[in-house]
Amino acid sequence: MRQKIPANIFDLLAQEFTLSRELLALLDQEQQALVAMDMRGLVNLSRGKTRQIATLKEVDEQLRLAVEEFTGQPSENAVRLSDLAAMATGEEKKRLETQRRELVALRQEIAAKSVINYNFVEDTKRHLHDAIGMITSTVGEQHQSYGKPGQYSRPGAARPSMISREV
Repeated sequence: MRQKIPANIFDLLAQEFTLSRELLALLDQEQQALVAMDMRGLVNLSRGKTRQIATLKEVDEQLRLAVEEFTGQPSENAVRLSDLAAMATGEEKKRLETQRRELVALRQEIAAKSVINYNFVEDTKRHLHDAIGMITSTVGEQHQSYGKPGQYSRPGAARPSMISREV
């Protein structure tokens, strides 16, 4: 059944785009702060990301409720724009399909940047842990032995890695 999509659904989608682009910008700023080791900036960005994600979740829920009201079918899941496009008329269908592709691309970029930033933080933590371990270890505390023929090893500990990986 083809119907005219209510304007509030398109308004909510526009909000989703705006919030997603803003989140992407926050992730770019986070990456710059990580590289610069700007701890105050990271704390502020973390708070901003938390607020942005909460707002995005609210808009997602509003969109879900608006689509539920439009279709008359209750749904506990996120809105599938492809399903909504199937119910739309000509121009609205094209508009929804275009918005779906753009939103998917935005969300994929957000996910990719989040993974990059997360991996950078984890690598930094590992390098700092290794450096602290090397600085604080003393000869008397090290239980050293030879492992594979000719290779020196410490039981239970991986060799520290001092090679840095850029973002």
